[in-house]
Amino acid sequence: MTELPDGLEPAEVPPPVDSALGIVARRAGGEWELLFGMRSRRSRFMPGNLAFPGGKIDPADAPDSAGALERCASRELLEETGLTIPPAAWLDAGERTTPPFFAVRFRTLFFVAEVPADTRLPAPPSPAEIESLSFASAPRVLADWEAGAALVPPPILPILRALIDGRPATAEAIARIVAEVNGAEQPIPRIEFVPGIWALPLRTRTLPPAACTNVWMPGGERFVVVDPGSGEPDEIERLLAVVRKREATGAGVEAVVLTHHHRDHVSGAGAVARALGVPVRAHAATLSRIPPLPPGVRGQALADGETIDLAGALLEAVATPGHAPGHLAFLVSPQRALIAGDLVSGLSTILIGLAEGDMDQYLASLARAASLEPAIVLPAHGPPLPAAAIASTIRHRQEREQRIVAALGSGATRDLASIAEAAYADTPSAAPFLREMQTRSHLERLARTGRVRQHDPSGTSWSA
Repeated sequence: MTELPDGLEPAEVPPPVDSALGIVARRAGGEWELLFGMRSRRSRFMPGNLAFPGGKIDPADAPDSAGALERCASRELLEETGLTIPPAAWLDAGERTTPPFFAVRFRTLFFVAEVPADTRLPAPPSPAEIESLSFASAPRVLADWEAGAALVPPPILPILRALIDGRPATAEAIARIVAEVNGAEQPIPRIEFVPGIWALPLRTRTLPPAACTNVWMPGGERFVVVDPGSGEPDEIERLLAVVRKREATGAGVEAVVLTHHHRDHVSGAGAVARALGVPVRAHAATLSRIPPLPPGVRGQALADGETIDLAGALLEAVATPGHAPGHLAFLVSPQRALIAGDLVSGLSTILIGLAEGDMDQYLASLARAASLEPAIVLPAHGPPLPAAAIASTIRHRQEREQRIVAALGSGATRDLASIAEAAYADTPSAAPFLREMQTRSHLERLARTGRVRQHDPSGTSWSA
């Protein structure tokens, strides 16, 4: 489970930290080129992405006085590129706040400045942060991203599209276009980590540290809405506004699709499907467990291996039970992106509950997902993950199981609470009943292979 158990309070969305970035533009051959730095592929935040230079505000920027964010933009530019632009030279270009995919969020002020056409770039002063620097045109960067040859953070993509359409003649015009894009995107964002797969995190009653469940919207000329998990009317309306924005590009909605039945994945499913006039599609085991759908909304079963043709993309259902009966992941082609539901998480580990969870099935599902060799993993909680995250999750579960075996020892019978406390000594902040639930899931798996013995029906007493 990742839905919030009774007795636990939901996590708050992390407050944003003030930051600034600078869009440095030069005229080259009659077109504008923008300065991009490729973030280190070892970075924890957006590794390998092409981004505009910038970062969070620092005490050196005198944050409590006027012009602090302009000074921040100049300092970050110098540190990351070696270029100098005076704070007074920046043009205001609006602001954006990071959506709650990440544990750390930023309220970022955008600035624009022009440099001479013959500006040359030195080697990156901080290669551990920025691996390479380059000037590139908006059409080139956008084409590389669409072809899968470059990674670009989602907030930059609508800026590039608007610059291509707007054909600005001056740096002031660039700043105006960027400000307009930021103003329109903040309330109704087009978030694409992968071409053709839109995303929107919605507040849900999910298990901390997550505060949101990601809605993924993959497709081509048609698209589906995966896991609208919020039952809050304002969050549902935000999602519908993004759906309408995508419909305005000429795409049509095919269905609401569910990975599994937990509340933080399905609470808005009926309302969204009714508003869009589409069915709800999920595994039969999921459809039998969700609340009744509104009148006029049909439920349609999806089986393992079944595909949905989205006219430019193909969605394949992949049975991945263990976290929940009937859990499905979805492989999106041609991008080879795996919409993973609660198979993995970008913020914490996945909890395997006692009532319907099964650790053996869960580990087998992880192995099956790894065998698909996805290019990227799109979890329900947290940011996109590399394919290696699946193998990392398997290793984590194996290591935790070894801790449980070590905590059990080889002699006397031990109670579940003391086994869990010892096995999870490295996570003292975890709620005791949650670590006991996870410990028991592992113990039941070990009992099936004869490695441990359960001494009472309630599962509170165990021995090797």
